[in-house]
Amino acid sequence: MTAAGAGTADPVPPPEIRLTADLFGRVNGSAPQTVRHVRGGCTLLAGPDGAALALALPWGAVVAAGRSRDGRVDLSSANRHTDRFTTGPDHLAATVAAGAVPAWAVPAVAALTAHSVPPPAARIVLNRELPEALGLVDGGAARCAVSLALGDLYGPPVGPGRRPHDPSYTASLRAREAHALFVAGGEIRHLPCDLAAAGLRLLIADLGPDAPAPPAGPAPLGVVDRAAAVLRTGNVAELGPLLTEAHLPGSRAADEALAAARAAGALGGRALGRCVVALVPLTAVPGVRALITESLGRAPRFRLATPS
Repeated sequence: MTAAGAGTADPVPPPEIRLTADLFGRVNGSAPQTVRHVRGGCTLLAGPDGAALALALPWGAVVAAGRSRDGRVDLSSANRHTDRFTTGPDHLAATVAAGAVPAWAVPAVAALTAHSVPPPAARIVLNRELPEALGLVDGGAARCAVSLALGDLYGPPVGPGRRPHDPSYTASLRAREAHALFVAGGEIRHLPCDLAAAGLRLLIADLGPDAPAPPAGPAPLGVVDRAAAVLRTGNVAELGPLLTEAHLPGSRAADEALAAARAAGALGGRALGRCVVALVPLTAVPGVRALITESLGRAPRFRLATPS
């Protein structure tokens, strides 16, 4: 069994390894041949010109995998215990074309079809560490983890597929601790983003499944470039107002939560999926949490993070 971080030899948190590997054993009757963990790529800012600023969060995806014993593709979800997707490799492309792949399995199927033609016959258990509906981390982490596991089992990809040019996927694969990724013009640059050293945190408030989705759209032109510029100079705190500038108002819960966060000392923030992400001095975190809770009339689930 192998266990690795996104492109590194970082240890995987033992509880997630055990949970995913144990489930693989229960489903398949044997231990996995490989286990892969990647951090969750999160696109903080994306501009209309294709430029993006992304980073990796601690919560991503864990994949346990092994070669198939019956020549079939067999996918199971640790997050949906009753869900299983099985098909022959030769039928996978047709299944994709027919739209018959369940949503939770789409990232894994994308990795399989990109690896080789026909896709490799593999048994895979996928464990996403954040709910899909959260909208904070997309399927890029899951696809990345499956791709790495297939590389362990079958060697480098030989199929026609290329790695997707998705900032979240790239962050899952290539992000460095205390750095952000600036993606622009086909180039990827690691920029310093040491929130811990600056006494800052990303405070993530999950507004819940009943919260309406905020308006979707790119950040104003130039915001991503300005964000990259402030990170290059080490002025991490100046990222806060740029997050606010990129926020699209229109969701009452998100707008009220952000207003409360800023009133309590947050440097700025925006809605991402059904979450509000705010840049907050560590000393102000308790007050920000309290005022968001008061403004919403309920306590959302809070998470603290720095670029992993």
